[in-house]
Amino acid sequence: PSTDVSDVIVTGTFDQWSSTVHLARTATGFEGVVNVPWGQRIPYKFVVDGVWRVKDGHPTERDAIGNVNNVYISPPKP
Repeated sequence: PSTDVSDVIVTGTFDQWSSTVHLARTATGFEGVVNVPWGQRIPYKFVVDGVWRVKDGHPTERDAIGNVNNVYISPPKP
């Protein structure tokens, strides 16, 4: 991770885009746990030191107003 990054938040439809999940710095980056509903498409984004960003290499899609977000498709309930 960049040593000059001090705060990373993950937010999305799982928290109504309210920026509630701050990630913890680790030796290899930032980590956190998010509970999401089963079997749903979950748009999300990272806020890195106040700047909204998507994670390169992860699936993305545009929302209804043209914003690009990462998207996670949660597995169906077992």
